[in-house]
Amino acid sequence: MAGNSAAVEKLDDINVSSIVVRSASWAVKKRPVTVSLWGVGLLVAAFANGFAVNDTQKEAYLMTLQHAEAVDTGEMRRAIAGMKQAEERYRNSQGWFWSCDSMCQRMKDKYEFAQQEAARVQTKRDSIMTEARREVGIWSVFGVKEVRSAFWSAWQSGKEVASRWTMMDAFMMALPGNREESIMSVILKLVVQYAVNLTMGLVFAMMYFFYNVYTLIVSYGEPAMSGMAFFLLVVVSGMATVGTYLIAIYGTIAGGGLFLVKQAAKQAAVEGGRGGQRPRRVTAGYGHYGSGTVGGRSHF
Repeated sequence: MAGNSAAVEKLDDINVSSIVVRSASWAVKKRPVTVSLWGVGLLVAAFANGFAVNDTQKEAYLMTLQHAEAVDTGEMRRAIAGMKQAEERYRNSQGWFWSCDSMCQRMKDKYEFAQQEAARVQTKRDSIMTEARREVGIWSVFGVKEVRSAFWSAWQSGKEVASRWTMMDAFMMALPGNREESIMSVILKLVVQYAVNLTMGLVFAMMYFFYNVYTLIVSYGEPAMSGMAFFLLVVVSGMATVGTYLIAIYGTIAGGGLFLVKQAAKQAAVEGGRGGQRPRRVTAGYGHYGSGTVGGRSHF
């Protein structure tokens, strides 16, 4: 009982807030540059909206953007529909084991021509979008808005990947042959596994996002030095945002786990205290067997 009480007291002495404060002060003293970049990244991610453009640039951008949308909803849609139809006819004309006779070859040529037409329209649409973007630049409100949209799209994709991986992990745990565990143990394992899957999913999503930002910088026609500065700023902001989110997730899991450990230790201490008491012997006043008396009274 004394050992359980000492363990409970040690756990109660653990103060999560003081640990966080000490860790933060250590990071500021030992890694001032990293912490400064971290703070700058969070500020940029929270408040940077891009530079405003004048009315002439805005009007030119919107007109060119409408032209690109017209191509996208008109020529592009028809080209993609024609390519799909040509592909379907080509696949249907194939024989066993993908053999192709003369008619199949004609269908294949039409399909390849439809592919080239769709690629031509796509190139036309991309060139119009590039022309529209170069009217304002990547540092403008339009460029920053597009980068933010790409970031949140990658963010959501990473979270969805983590959810699918965690569902697979839960399915594998439910398969027969695994050792039986308590519900609380299974839940804790799934929570930790989700955090690990979320970390991997967001890391891969951010890698794709950074590549997407590079393509946007090229599309906006930004000069080399300006584009490099914008890209580095986006990298710092993205890493700071994802890192802060993951630290909050792992901190929450650690705090919840510490709370459960404390509760389990207290429960064990209470049960140990009950087990240390010797049960009282209850007597009903009966005499020994064969003594001839029951409850102090004679049989006769």
